[in-house]
Amino acid sequence: MTLYAWGANSYGQLGLGYKSEQEVEPKEVPLSNTNLKAENIIAIAGGAGHTLILDTNGHVFSCGWNTKGQLGSSDETLKFEIIDILKEFKIVQIACGWDFSAAVSECGKLFVWGNNQYTQLGLSKSITCTGIPSRLQVSQKLATGFRHISCGLRHMAVITKENCLLVAGTGNKGQLGLGDNYDDNSYLSISKVPDVEDVKYIASGQHHTVALKADGTVLSWGENKYGQLGLETNIAKAMVPMTILVDETLEQVHAGWTHSAALTKNGEIYIWGRNSYGQLGSQRSDTYKPEKLTQLKDVQQLSLGSEHNLAVNKDGKLFCWGWNEHGNCGTGNTKDVLKPKQIFVKRKVKFAVACTGHSFAVLE
Repeated sequence: MTLYAWGANSYGQLGLGYKSEQEVEPKEVPLSNTNLKAENIIAIAGGAGHTLILDTNGHVFSCGWNTKGQLGSSDETLKFEIIDILKEFKIVQIACGWDFSAAVSECGKLFVWGNNQYTQLGLSKSITCTGIPSRLQVSQKLATGFRHISCGLRHMAVITKENCLLVAGTGNKGQLGLGDNYDDNSYLSISKVPDVEDVKYIASGQHHTVALKADGTVLSWGENKYGQLGLETNIAKAMVPMTILVDETLEQVHAGWTHSAALTKNGEIYIWGRNSYGQLGSQRSDTYKPEKLTQLKDVQQLSLGSEHNLAVNKDGKLFCWGWNEHGNCGTGNTKDVLKPKQIFVKRKVKFAVACTGHSFAVLE
């Protein structure tokens, strides 16, 4: 197995050992001088300029931008280094916001670190940022533990063990789903989204949030400037969750900055929202409507970056499309990709991840 990276690298977030404006073609990430093995990688997440990697041992590695402590260590690093403070826990899921990070352990503990200027970590307002992964503790009434975390630009959403939803961060665009009486200056750092239960999957965009319930109902809330909620764009925002799609075959939901997607169990993609850079993968008249992307079938894994997407099908073929200013589609140039295009044509891809403006793939 080999790890490849491409796209924006101005903070060294690709783990290549150096900083560069962009890498327009996939480059092999050197792991020989790290404790990370490509075959052990099970998850990757990336923010504006930092990256987290999770391995089968439950260890988290980080590299890149660290001005707010988002690496979970004291120093910026250009290669993937283990986050020592998390080593005693088996981490099972990771997430990155713009300049903050989060991880969920096997026993349901939630750790947060990085920027907390908007209380997006759910920590006290007195903490503006922290480089130390801190366990987020809430009252038993709110949650007995956590299952799944998603981070946006300045907010996060987390599914509790009870399959309810807690949110933290700024809610001025409605992205917390707490209604019109929400105030960013509230003394509460973390809140429960009312009347939303049986949540199976959650995704946070720039200023919006998308949730999938166990019965296949997709809810969305927050900013809708580009139809990213699945609502007509004359509705500027939704302060509370709105039902936009019901399909009992749905497995996951995903959110880019201003577009959204849902993946079915049989590998079909619904996609909607902004299409300025081709991020919907086809020309569409009503871009706000959740419609299936007919060019791709049998998708096993889907990942949305800020404005670009990666999808791996059951044959291990990797497709990219959307915004490509930093070479984040891996096509060898910086021209936006308007429909799904295969890269790594001669290699089988295990999985791939679209980060904010950079991308990774593990190849067999």
